[in-house]
Amino acid sequence: MRIITVEDEYTLLKHLTKCVREVLPEADVFAFENSDDVLASLQNGKTDMAFLDIEIGDMNGIELAKKIKSVHPDCDIIFCTGYSSYATQAFDLGASDYLMKPITKEKIQHALTYLRHNTVRRIAEEKLYIRCFGEFEVFYEGEPVASFTKRAKELLAFLVDRAGALCDSTEIKSTVFYNNADSYLRVAKKDLEKTLAEIGAEDILIKRWGHLGIKKELTKCDYFEYLNGEPGALNLYKGAYMLQYDWAKPTLMRLNSSSSGIHAIEEDDFKAP
Repeated sequence: MRIITVEDEYTLLKHLTKCVREVLPEADVFAFENSDDVLASLQNGKTDMAFLDIEIGDMNGIELAKKIKSVHPDCDIIFCTGYSSYATQAFDLGASDYLMKPITKEKIQHALTYLRHNTVRRIAEEKLYIRCFGEFEVFYEGEPVASFTKRAKELLAFLVDRAGALCDSTEIKSTVFYNNADSYLRVAKKDLEKTLAEIGAEDILIKRWGHLGIKKELTKCDYFEYLNGEPGALNLYKGAYMLQYDWAKPTLMRLNSSSSGIHAIEEDDFKAP
């Protein structure tokens, strides 16, 4: 992983670079005091992450970020600044986080949980992580859970889509399983319980007579982070949601039509009137 740090005050640059190297000791970290050297270095290899000050001599950090993104579109931009007034511009640009000085290792570690592009590290740090943006996938210790049956995985996806609301068995059968719904749901539920138990995540499942649900507070999930309005979570959504499931299209439409993208979809949206 190639990371750059940019700060025009040498002492602050040295401190920032030290913090990044301590948090990510296996990464190659390159420090720069001016934008010209940064731009010249972009041809030396893919830049995965950039920690940028806002005021860096002749070029504003926002403009520098745009130039970096033009060469390496998948570079995660993390601003490190004493100016709060640029936050809106930063996130409009697609920044992964906006850290206020003084910079600490703890702030950098927190920023890594909101990476927009380099999500492998964030996923790997969680025992269980559910990804809804793009195709639905379940990760355990950074690796996709291969032991899910197709129907058990889709059942889990449906429960996650309902964002913590209890789902009636009749609704699940009619929406997800169609033909032979009774036997499909019974087998899928059993397989889901078995796989979750194997990875020590059985506690996320809510089981009531004739109902199933997911405990949001126990589940790390990009969709839940988005609904909660967590900093950086906006950047995770790029217009794609549970692509392999047709029944997920209403949620996709709500995500796309929401003007703010945050708090637009609540648990009550999935409850019967």
